[in-house]
Amino acid sequence: MKNLFSVVIASVVFISGNAGAANYLYPAACEKSYSKQGEQSEDLTKINGRTINCDSVVVSMPKNGNIMISIIDKKSDLTPLGFAGSRFDLKINPNLTTLPLERIYLPHASNPKVPQVVNGIEGFCFLDRKLNFRALSGMSCSAKIEIGTQKLIYNIVVRIVGPGEIIPGT
Repeated sequence: MKNLFSVVIASVVFISGNAGAANYLYPAACEKSYSKQGEQSEDLTKINGRTINCDSVVVSMPKNGNIMISIIDKKSDLTPLGFAGSRFDLKINPNLTTLPLERIYLPHASNPKVPQVVNGIEGFCFLDRKLNFRALSGMSCSAKIEIGTQKLIYNIVVRIVGPGEIIPGT
């Protein structure tokens, strides 16, 4: 299991291009997190979503200024779900650190495990403190993707269950 987790962390660091960057790992639990998919005209509030589980989260901030939040389930064979944007916004809500989303890394089980990236998405991630990465207690991300006649919604609520640790060697 430790080897699988090391591969997942290495994948997150590789995907986000984070050599020499700040990467924080948090033990976590996803609560009431789900994805929903349907036709563009469909009311997705009326259908059940597919549950999303996690046991850790990685917040990556490479030197190029981009930010990526990876939702990791060590028991899954899928690539991590990732949310990315180019900047934190402290003005949208003065009580939260907001990440306006620009792209999403969809989880899937390809071999090799190369993420499917979708650009031009709508959504935000909210972190509970103003850039105090060691002391986060929670975050949430909501995103909508429209592809052809389909739409896909992600709603992630993460409870951080321990202090963030800098990932060594990144």
